[in-house]
Amino acid sequence: MLRLYLLDMLTKNKMTLIVSLPESNIELAQAALKGGADALKVHANVYHKASGKTFGNFEEQKNFYKELLKSGLPVGIVPGTDITCMTQDEVAEAEDMGFSFISMFAHHMPIYMLESKMDKMIAITEDYDIEHIKALNDINADIIEADVITDEPGKRIHVSELMKYKRIINNVNKPVVVPTQRIIIPEEVKYMYDIGVKGIMIGVIVTGNTVDSMEKTTRAFKDAINSL
Repeated sequence: MLRLYLLDMLTKNKMTLIVSLPESNIELAQAALKGGADALKVHANVYHKASGKTFGNFEEQKNFYKELLKSGLPVGIVPGTDITCMTQDEVAEAEDMGFSFISMFAHHMPIYMLESKMDKMIAITEDYDIEHIKALNDINADIIEADVITDEPGKRIHVSELMKYKRIINNVNKPVVVPTQRIIIPEEVKYMYDIGVKGIMIGVIVTGNTVDSMEKTTRAFKDAINSL
């Protein structure tokens, strides 16, 4: 299957909009598509704290994944944690199915993931110092996901968070994606763009978990990106 690469989008676009689905639901995925998502992200083998959902294993969700991969957009997968991670054979199967990217915390990612032809979006936390982050310049990572603030779903971001994102951008030579660990509103996209953020990944904290809220929020972020 032809694979669409997220890295290509992040490199070419002013800003790329990724939607992290709060559950494995094709209607929510279609709502994100209608709203203008550039890429989608799904989960396997994890309990997702923000959504309160437990995602089944790769085999259990395979039919959903196959349907989603017909969307024509890059689709990425969170393959689990260090304890529940997809096997090397399952990663190879996901690659063959047409997944675009792997999304995983650095401290959960097995080294065999680096062998995949899928883009590797490696998430870093506030616990990593800048020297650890700079080390990713010499590791087979393609994209940096900046999970560098504390998860506080009802709280807005501040200038201090922009400073944290900018510090990372200044020290890595790979595109940086910012997830919505806290509330980010569409009007704040321009400030992300100004400091060099290449992608916004919106999740349940801002999209909600209904079809209407998913489409409406995705469209609002897409409009903000188009106005840059």
